Amino acid sequence: MPAFDTTVRRRDRGVLLGWLVAALVLAGCASAGHRPSAAPATSLPGATASPAPGTTARPGSASVASGPVPLFAHYYLWWDAAHWRARLGSAGTGAPARLPATLASDGCTATPAYPGDTLVDVPAPSLGLYSEDDVATLTAQVDEAAREGINGFVVSWSGTGAANQTSTSRAFNHRLASLVDVVHAFNRDHSTRFALMLGYEGLDNQRRPRPAAWVRNDLSYFVRTYGTDPAFSVPRYGTKPVVMFLDSRRFGAGELHQILTPYRSQLTLIGDEHGLAEWNRGASDVFDGDGWYWSEENPYSNAKAFTVLVALSRQLHAQGKLWFSPLSGGYNKSSFGIGGKCVPRRAGETLRRLYAGNKRSNPDGWMLISWNEYYENTYAEPSLRYGTQTLDLLRRLRAGG
Repeated sequence: MPAFDTTVRRRDRGVLLGWLVAALVLAGCASAGHRPSAAPATSLPGATASPAPGTTARPGSASVASGPVPLFAHYYLWWDAAHWRARLGSAGTGAPARLPATLASDGCTATPAYPGDTLVDVPAPSLGLYSEDDVATLTAQVDEAAREGINGFVVSWSGTGAANQTSTSRAFNHRLASLVDVVHAFNRDHSTRFALMLGYEGLDNQRRPRPAAWVRNDLSYFVRTYGTDPAFSVPRYGTKPVVMFLDSRRFGAGELHQILTPYRSQLTLIGDEHGLAEWNRGASDVFDGDGWYWSEENPYSNAKAFTVLVALSRQLHAQGKLWFSPLSGGYNKSSFGIGGKCVPRRAGETLRRLYAGNKRSNPDGWMLISWNEYYENTYAEPSLRYGTQTLDLLRRLRAGG
């Protein structure tokens, strides 16, 4: 799985009917490093009054009203001129006049059109090869996602690991702060609310677990900067920001307890444990739920995956914990000498099957993989090759219940 910074890792417009806005007001603002604007708290379908502090609400429980299952999309902050050049080779100096690769009828075999290219698609011409240092880009992406019914982003982030880091300590800190400001501005101007969750990058660029002290310093920075920020308010899941610890299964259970226990009262912590065996290895009691980042789930060769997700969900719900089901329109790392798997999109059939099968697990929320992961070809945002195909299909699927 590639990494988060200058190398790309495994994380890759979904649709939801309009949100019902509950009259909830979240007081407070973030401490030093970022000053949130006075945006109202986010409300999601079926939300009721917020639970008592320190508790987690689970949709479907007796205390929480039912409603449309929220849809969040994994979102990545790494795209800038240097990153496009690294992935597109000689085509990375500007918006390509054509697709960077041809794609065979199998939906997997790609042939580059430019020397050094490793992508089969690029963003739609309206954004082109964007930089996420550009606030206009972030604004356009939030507007587009919200317009298509996505409730929010699971924004992928890791910090510097320093205890004294700030919003200017690295590009990803600055981009996260800019995205939060964009969400505040959107929520001031719209009755439909957009929310953020955090997808904390547990692994470094070499795909090794980050040192415990690094993770703690990053989480401490996040809590003091965004712990009461309304952009991270998702009342359906409780009163605390939701943080998914990506690749949590790569950490020992004891280390997870050591790292995460101090933040249990401040964050709703979601694991990335892949199945019952990993959930039950001693890590379950440090998490408030599980998410399973599964970008290469294959409905054609692994139909048993649906049963596996149902079994995990049943145990989580029996424990009063949250279950976020993965959802993907396809996956492809089989070309350009990268050496990965491929789950072809098949004109939307893959998304149809995964949505129908994973829905059986009764998720408390969907986590779409992804908004903008082009290296692994799980992206859903409008693109040159597919246009709005994925978003249009998601809209139809979700409108059908």
